[in-house]
Amino acid sequence: MKIKNISGYPNLAIIVSISLMAQLPLTTLRFVVPIYAEHYGAGIFIIGMLGTVYGLTYSVSAFFFGRVSDRIGHGLLAIMGLLSYAAIAILYSFFDHPYQFIIGKSLEGISMAMIWPSLEALSSKLGKKNKEGALLLYTISWSVGSSIAPYLSSYLTKFSFLYPLIFSAVASLIGAYFVFRSKVSNSSEFIENNGKVSVLYDIILPMTLYGVNSSIFYSFYPVYGIVAGFGLRGAGLLGTFYGIFLTVTFILSFLFSKKVRSRNLVILGAFVDVSVLLLLVSHSIQSNLVIVSLLGSGLGLVYFSVLINIFRYYHEGLASKTGIFEASIGAGYVIGPTIAGIPTALGYRLPWLTSGAFTVAITIILFLGPFKSNRQTGTQLKQNR
Repeated sequence: MKIKNISGYPNLAIIVSISLMAQLPLTTLRFVVPIYAEHYGAGIFIIGMLGTVYGLTYSVSAFFFGRVSDRIGHGLLAIMGLLSYAAIAILYSFFDHPYQFIIGKSLEGISMAMIWPSLEALSSKLGKKNKEGALLLYTISWSVGSSIAPYLSSYLTKFSFLYPLIFSAVASLIGAYFVFRSKVSNSSEFIENNGKVSVLYDIILPMTLYGVNSSIFYSFYPVYGIVAGFGLRGAGLLGTFYGIFLTVTFILSFLFSKKVRSRNLVILGAFVDVSVLLLLVSHSIQSNLVIVSLLGSGLGLVYFSVLINIFRYYHEGLASKTGIFEASIGAGYVIGPTIAGIPTALGYRLPWLTSGAFTVAITIILFLGPFKSNRQTGTQLKQNR
């Protein structure tokens, strides 16, 4: 049976399905792998290294695979990545030493670097002329997956460590099937306009910030939630609230982006994320739920505002640009857990201090950078007169 157009979107169900089925296994493994590693004797340093190694391999590989995707086809590379991710999920079931999980995370980074730049480009082209609508569907779908997976994973883990791994493998295979079903025309219907996107200020810096904060959260909150006394289900609930507010903010960002400059939305999102510093003094699960919800909201503004700029101004070579987008996230994945995982007397408070300090620094740079550029432009105009 053919998937019909709904609300003017061809392949609507395909966009939703591939995004959801790619995110479910990723967030599931993000939640359970630190817990598994801690179960087999990993301390805060190894927990941090899991995120660092993932980020390093992801950052380097995403830039490379973005270019490869433009050459061999977005769908083909995404399928290869999803099939390999299914195999990696099962591979975790054979690990029983902390350092083995580092190997698993490095393989995850390579696999996901094949998937995300390709899926972002594929979703844009499936949306055809309504690229912004396609982006909204794509981001909402994966954020729904990131909302469901933590709590579901905490429930499955109660019965067996193996169940979340099987779930991740099956979801990856289903995602590969939906990518296989997608059909994209090779012809371009868009005229590119590259002048309004600064690679540094509009892609690299904000997405590095996103990578730092999201990787610190996903690397440490599963264990932090347990150490803080919230329990496994409480830790899962924190992840679910983070994902829910990420989803809500994507919808709001879509509406705001029609009237507000993307860079201003990025600065607003970064400012909201400074609230992560409150985790240093807040110890109740109720206040933690509020803070991680704010964190998800801020990161949602940053992510959507950057990606919508790329979707608006690029069509050909799109995966190369989303490769830079994802590589910047990967750079943040390296920076965040590396610093936050240093063993200190602060223990599991260091991750939140690292996140807050980095957010403040990037917010200032983003705010002053465009101002400096505008001032230079104004000076040049006066000289030309």
